[in-house]
Amino acid sequence: MGQWHHTGCVLCAQNCGLKVWVENGQMTKVLPDKENPRSQGYACRKGLSVLYHQYPKGRLTHPLKRVNTRFEPLSWDQALTEIAGKMKAVVGESGPRSLAYMGGSSQGGHMEAGFGLGLLRGMGSQYYYSSAGQEFSGHWWVTGRVFGKQYNIAIPDEHRSQMLVAWGWNGIESHQMPRAPKVLKDISKDPGRLLVVVDPRKSETAAIANIHLALRPGTDALLMKAMIAMILDKGWEATDYLKDRLKDWEAVRPWFREFDAEAALRVCGLTPDTVLHLCRLMTTQKWSVHPDLGIYMGRHSTLNSYFLHILGAVCGIFQTPGGNMIPPMVMPMGFHADERNPKTWKNRGHGHAPGGGRVLSPQP
Repeated sequence: MGQWHHTGCVLCAQNCGLKVWVENGQMTKVLPDKENPRSQGYACRKGLSVLYHQYPKGRLTHPLKRVNTRFEPLSWDQALTEIAGKMKAVVGESGPRSLAYMGGSSQGGHMEAGFGLGLLRGMGSQYYYSSAGQEFSGHWWVTGRVFGKQYNIAIPDEHRSQMLVAWGWNGIESHQMPRAPKVLKDISKDPGRLLVVVDPRKSETAAIANIHLALRPGTDALLMKAMIAMILDKGWEATDYLKDRLKDWEAVRPWFREFDAEAALRVCGLTPDTVLHLCRLMTTQKWSVHPDLGIYMGRHSTLNSYFLHILGAVCGIFQTPGGNMIPPMVMPMGFHADERNPKTWKNRGHGHAPGGGRVLSPQP
């Protein structure tokens, strides 16, 4: 006799609720969970295809050990004992720099991060590798400089935002928030709210946006600098916010004086009136920004992230309801790794410092 169980999808960081029918110890049917308070009955095709991922042909069901050219089965106890013994021997002989952990990223692997990082630190190593180290390292580095810790990523408080800015993010297809397609469509249809997309391509999200800035590819940082300069030139900045919450703002402000914003916008392929209108909205509305790989992996990616933080700060959106908030966490998936600290390890091959604790190479 089968039974329904409530669980969550692990195929992305949103963990949408699922109901699974389990019969004879095996899942046979999957539905979205309407009782889940986070996803409220929404699940994408990945979650609804969990049976395919759970029971693929050729799936390993027990440990295998390579013996010469063959793989032979062995018990879990034997496997764990042998692995632990070899790890201790390697660290004992060559030191903790000989050990690295790979995994624990946001797509299907984040549940293991606490255990993996705990093991890594327990054995004295700092070498952590994941796919996220390739995608977000520059953004983490900037976050560490701006907010003090590289894992203090400020995420959009979209439910209280009057305007959501999707910068380099196609949320209809690449969700990254609960029920993203429905939330984005609801924002775009709400007469009291706005969905803004900054993307060279008319993506699925841009197609439903209230405002779409189709900038020239690779000019995001130039557009941000122009917008900051225009806001400061008009005197629209959040003066009290800058005074009360920012340190060294007066050292940064001169970078944007006497900047030819109109010439910059011609390079971006945008008209001054369109951009000025968005600047005015950003200084009069509660807005949040959701950046993605168009920023993180595009041209001048680290500068993109820095200017985007400055733009948000000039408008006073960080740690402000309806803006971008630093969420609480049980444990960050990574750790602060400031390269100015002599205790921070760098990659042995190219000397790069990690971002968010992740070393910037896919291989140790």
